[in-house]
Amino acid sequence: MLQRLWKPWFVYRPTQLLRRAWAGWRSRRGGPLPLRTSWGAEIGADPRRTIGWSILTTGIYDLAVSEVLFRLVSPGDTVVDAGAHVGYMTVLMGVAAGPGGSVLSFEPHPELFAILERNIAEVRSKFIAAAFSCHQAALGERAGTAYLHLPPAFETNDGVARIASETGPGCQSLAVRVTTLDEALGNATVRVLKLDVEGYEPQVLKGSVHALTERRITHIVFEDHSVADSEVVRILNSTGYRLYSLGWSMRGLRIAPIAIGSLATCYEAPSFIATLDPDEVLTRCQQRGWRSLRCQIRRSG
Repeated sequence: MLQRLWKPWFVYRPTQLLRRAWAGWRSRRGGPLPLRTSWGAEIGADPRRTIGWSILTTGIYDLAVSEVLFRLVSPGDTVVDAGAHVGYMTVLMGVAAGPGGSVLSFEPHPELFAILERNIAEVRSKFIAAAFSCHQAALGERAGTAYLHLPPAFETNDGVARIASETGPGCQSLAVRVTTLDEALGNATVRVLKLDVEGYEPQVLKGSVHALTERRITHIVFEDHSVADSEVVRILNSTGYRLYSLGWSMRGLRIAPIAIGSLATCYEAPSFIATLDPDEVLTRCQQRGWRSLRCQIRRSG
């Protein structure tokens, strides 16, 4: 029991233990509920599903990615959230980028996109944050239409919808709009791209070829379950990025060359960062402590 509680979100925020104690009662209520994050915003999410349950019980979702985004996004930056879900990372980056910044957010699932828009509207009505541009679309290699497949696990984890050429047993499918990041960006420069699209990452990068080759995306934070033979790793290496694995310890982020493999815990997705500025990444990410476990948000007015 003690080992389960010996986590940064409980040690650095002991009041979260009280929320954890009554989480079972609150999670019985269906539909999106406003859930308070450790960094100050409320995010509407369903506590019966994986992401909502994580926010409810720990105050945070994906500690290493949340922390690295707070470390790398600076006031005034333009950032992109590819695979925004209900907007947890979108709002986080909008808080970090501040009123002079800009967030482009892409989510193809219509119900999740509606919650994303509500979360952004709620945050902008109360807090100081960046300008948000939301797109009900997937990012891909070329503009058009694709099918978003919803596996049976979607009922408990609504972050597993994916675009694929074939469906699995019991999958439902939705026709969704696809655009390219090159088309969405034009000639804009992006400080951070958060990329989590359930295996469709290579297609997103192929649709970003101009931005990548022109070195207009400084940092890319991405998920990858097979870096040893990853097409994503190959594409990023070929366009001049330096790649690192992300993890965490009690005292802060862990970061190491991608050659060592994943640093993620057994219950988290393996995450990595590709960068054109490795000195900045190492300087910012090797500092001890947690920005994502203390309030980062300021009220407007």
